[in-house]
Amino acid sequence: MRGKSVKTHGRRTVTDAPMFVEPGLIGEPLATPLRRGAAFVADLAVIVILIFLAIALVNHIRHPALLKKCIEYLGAEQGMRKEAAARDLNAELYGVIHERKPDLLPADMREALEARDASALAAIVSSRRMNIVLTLDSKESNFNEETGLLILGSDVVTGFGSIATAVPIFIGYFTILTWAMRGKTAGKAMVRIRVTRLDGRRLSLWDSFGRAGGYAASAGTAFLGFLEAFWHPNRQTIHDRIAGTIVIRETRRR
Repeated sequence: MRGKSVKTHGRRTVTDAPMFVEPGLIGEPLATPLRRGAAFVADLAVIVILIFLAIALVNHIRHPALLKKCIEYLGAEQGMRKEAAARDLNAELYGVIHERKPDLLPADMREALEARDASALAAIVSSRRMNIVLTLDSKESNFNEETGLLILGSDVVTGFGSIATAVPIFIGYFTILTWAMRGKTAGKAMVRIRVTRLDGRRLSLWDSFGRAGGYAASAGTAFLGFLEAFWHPNRQTIHDRIAGTIVIRETRRR
């Protein structure tokens, strides 16, 4: 017999259905799908920032002059110095693009870059009204002659393959933070929820890794794996069941 008598409610508090749960967890308030969703969105925002920081770091290592020209442009006073800094930054930026994908830019721009003529390059960019869009969804960069739209994919932006840039950061983020913060991430801490094992023991690094990888299984079922939090007795999603975890709401007592 358990040491305490607790009134339980399916999908509101932890129950011992449909599998064994540490008796000390029985009756603890479960995290609602709304709280879990808010935490996940907050975590995704942090991950996006980390991805762009990683991209910036990789590009700085490969092309330190680009960051230097950017800082010079931002610090230049309005007038002739600002215009000169803008030309130098343009030349450096398009030079990097040309180096990574020589056949991407129009012939006249390639000629100006190879001649190191920053003024001519600036005039060409202005006449074409070029706009640059960064994307990690596409591996192939392309340039539209009619619209002047230059789309830079992962082959130019990062040098890595498409989604492969984000996956390690995503898994690493949820693995390391969930393990180091005892079931929490930045998003979960904001809404006061945490992941815990069904047997009540502390999450290991391997548990956290398995749960982070399990997000792919939840997403691979047309995201129904996430929606199971609405109807499962203990609000377990697929990645919860893979790792043997539940998500509870932290109370002041706890």
